[in-house]
Amino acid sequence: MLLETENLTKKYGDFVALNALNCKLKSGELIGLVGSNGAGKSTFLKLLATLVKPTGGDIFLDGKSIVKNPKEMQKIIGYLPQNVAVYPNLTATEFLGYMASFKGMKKKEANGQISQLMEQFHLTGFGNRHLSDFSGGMKQRVGIACALLGNPQMIIVDEPTTGLDPEERITFRNILSESAGHRIVVLSTHIITDIEAVANRIMVLKNGNLLFNDTPELLIKKATGHVWEYTVSDNRALENTTGISSMIQTESGIKVRQASKEKPIANAVLVKANLEDACLFTMEEVAE
Repeated sequence: MLLETENLTKKYGDFVALNALNCKLKSGELIGLVGSNGAGKSTFLKLLATLVKPTGGDIFLDGKSIVKNPKEMQKIIGYLPQNVAVYPNLTATEFLGYMASFKGMKKKEANGQISQLMEQFHLTGFGNRHLSDFSGGMKQRVGIACALLGNPQMIIVDEPTTGLDPEERITFRNILSESAGHRIVVLSTHIITDIEAVANRIMVLKNGNLLFNDTPELLIKKATGHVWEYTVSDNRALENTTGISSMIQTESGIKVRQASKEKPIANAVLVKANLEDACLFTMEEVAE
């Protein structure tokens, strides 16, 4: 399966949310979509999910326009929006059953998959509780399970790990990684640790523009030789905060990690770049 965008553009009035984006996504890829708030990530995912129409350009699924034929995408997609919408008066099992019927699943198949997903996401024992009684994290788990119902050929998830504890985040990452074997999986996040172990492609967006679309290894290579660590006595001593990925208080002062073309201060030493450094380096447009 091949998904291609051609000069994909979305405007809201004079505001350009997505600017002439061109990319190709194929089965077997787990794509990590990263960018700061307002970068255009959610807009891009809504366009792929056919929830909004582009202002310009097109999207092709195996050569067919899903802008003109949205049902081609809708019948193969599992989509988890940033804000999970649930019916509070339904139980978790009722809600998943309703969504399964909406997807056209047969009852026996749906019941088996619902049971499996409830177990995977640590919801066993909560199936008969109303969603109004669920915490935000539990609702998120139900939403993730809903996106995976019906074994969709394309899975799109927008900030899926919000509200999940570390164990649940690992579980979800592993499920998505396994799912990508014969599907297209797009995972939008600002938490780089959620994708560094599973993504085989990284897309970096900023202000609606696609800055990078390739392997994590190549992105890290671009940042190699530009990541520094140094210690300052007070964070007020920092002259330039652009590209800083972390500041940790230690006994000797504040340990700073910063991506920068030039040596930021005299006592800075080069360190090995990681994916978070590389993403920040690209988003801050400090790369050449």
